[in-house]
Amino acid sequence: MKRLFGWVSVFLLCCAILPAQEVQNFCEGAANCIPDRMEVVFDATGSSLLTLEDGQATIDVTVQTATESAGVQGWSYGLAHDGDSFSITDSTCDGAGFDYLCGTDAQAALVNPFFNVSTAVGPAQNSPAGFISAVVLSFIAPATLTAGQTNSLAKLTYNVDAVPADSAMFRLADDELSNNGPTVALNITVAGEAKLPETLVHGQVNPPGAPAVEDCGNGVDDDGDGAVDCDDADCVDAANCEVVPAGDYGFSFGANADGQTTINMTNAAPAMAFQLGVSVGADTVSFSGALGTDANRLVELLITDNRGNSHDVNNGLTVGAAAAAPGEIQGVVRGSALAGFEGGDFLAFDIDPSVGGPGFYVGYVSDLDDDANQIPATAGDVSNEILTITAEAPPPPVEDFFRGDADGNGRINVNDAVLIIQIAVGNLGSRYNCPDALDANDDGRNNISDAVPVLRWVFQRGARLPAPFLSCGADPTDDDLGCEESSAFCAVN
Repeated sequence: MKRLFGWVSVFLLCCAILPAQEVQNFCEGAANCIPDRMEVVFDATGSSLLTLEDGQATIDVTVQTATESAGVQGWSYGLAHDGDSFSITDSTCDGAGFDYLCGTDAQAALVNPFFNVSTAVGPAQNSPAGFISAVVLSFIAPATLTAGQTNSLAKLTYNVDAVPADSAMFRLADDELSNNGPTVALNITVAGEAKLPETLVHGQVNPPGAPAVEDCGNGVDDDGDGAVDCDDADCVDAANCEVVPAGDYGFSFGANADGQTTINMTNAAPAMAFQLGVSVGADTVSFSGALGTDANRLVELLITDNRGNSHDVNNGLTVGAAAAAPGEIQGVVRGSALAGFEGGDFLAFDIDPSVGGPGFYVGYVSDLDDDANQIPATAGDVSNEILTITAEAPPPPVEDFFRGDADGNGRINVNDAVLIIQIAVGNLGSRYNCPDALDANDDGRNNISDAVPVLRWVFQRGARLPAPFLSCGADPTDDDLGCEESSAFCAVN
C-alpha cells in the first residue's frame, strides 16, 4: 500500500500550530514539488472561510485542486477536523458506488478498473477524526484530470454536532490519518511519480458572530474593510501574496566568448516561462512587445515565476549591439541556464515575424515532462543566460537508426508496434529522439499506420521494412523526418 501511493515520511502532529493565514507552503524547494494547489472550499461561500449561522446544522465541503500539471493520474490525502464539533454524514450517491466522489471531476475521470478508498475515519490514539481518500483513476487507460483548471476531488457533508468556541480547521493532513492501517500521505501522482502540491489551502470555520476574516485568494472583500485579497493587511504573510519589488525582473543583452549576442534574464524568484520580442536594427538590438504573427498576437515581454505569477519587465530592459544584420540571423538556441532542460521543455521562435520586424520573438516553458525544471532565481548583478542569437543555424545531428525499433533494443516484436501506436496518439513519449525509426513504412510521416508493417513482419511473414532494417544505418529516403539520437542498440552497433 505504501509503495502504491508513494507515502512520504513527514509526520505532522495533530496539534501542530498553523499560521493564522490558512494558505500553507507545503513543499517549497523539494525536488518533487509541483505548482498544483490543493484546497478546502465551503460550498456556501465558495472560499476556504466560513462563519456559522445560528442554528446551522450541516456544512457542505468540496476538496479540490487547481491542477497545473498535465498527467495527474491519482492522489491521496487526509482531511482532519474537530471531532467534538463535527462529524461526516453518510455519503448519498444514489447507488452510483463512488462514495464521496459523487458529482466531482474525479468521478467523471474514473475508468474501470480503478482504485478508490475514500472514507470517514474516527479519532484514534494520536490521530484526529477526519476523512481519507486514495484514488487511482485507472489501471489500464490514460485517465487524467484536466490540466489548467480547478478539479473537484470529493464532496462531503458535515453535521454540526456542537458549535466550536473558537475557529476550527478543516485541515489537509499528511501522514496523519488512517483507517486501521498505514497513515495516508498527501501527494499527487503525475505520470507514475509521486509529487507534492506546492500549496495547501485549509478550511477555517468560525463560530456565529465571529469577525469576518479575509480569504486571500477569492477576489472578495470578506471582512468588509475595503481591501481585497493581497491588498488586505490580513494577507501580508499569505503564500500567494509575495510582493516582488519593481526592477527585479528584466531582460538584458550580452555576448559570449564566441562573439555571439546573448539574452540574459533577471528573475527574483525561480522562473518557469518567459516570452519576448527583439527588434533588430542596423547597429543595435532592443526588446519590444510589438512583434508577432499579426496584430492580434503580439508577443508581450513577460516572465512567469514558479508560482504562476506573471511579471511585466518593461522596467528592466537594455539595448545591445547587433552582432548580425537582420537578414543574417538564423535562429535562437538555449543559453547556459536552459541547456539542461532540453528534451522536456518548449522553445519556439520566429525570425521573420509578420508584424514588428525585422527581428524575432521567442516563447519558452521550462518544464513539460514533470521534471520540475526551473530557471534559478538571481540576486545582485547575477543574471541567467537564457538564449543565444545565432548567425548560422547548426545542422541537427544525423544518427544511424534501426527502422521499426521503437523501444531501441535492436529487436522487432509486438512491443514496437504497441509503442508506435501509443506514441502516435500521444499516450506515451518517444523512448529516444528518432522519428525516422518510428516511420516503419517510410512514408515520411509518423502515425498509427506504421504499426501495420511491423505486425505483418512479425506475425504474417510480411515484407521486410525499408532500409535500414535489421541493422543500423542512415535513411536513404529524403523526407522531413530525422534522427537526432541513437537508440541504445545503435549507439554500440
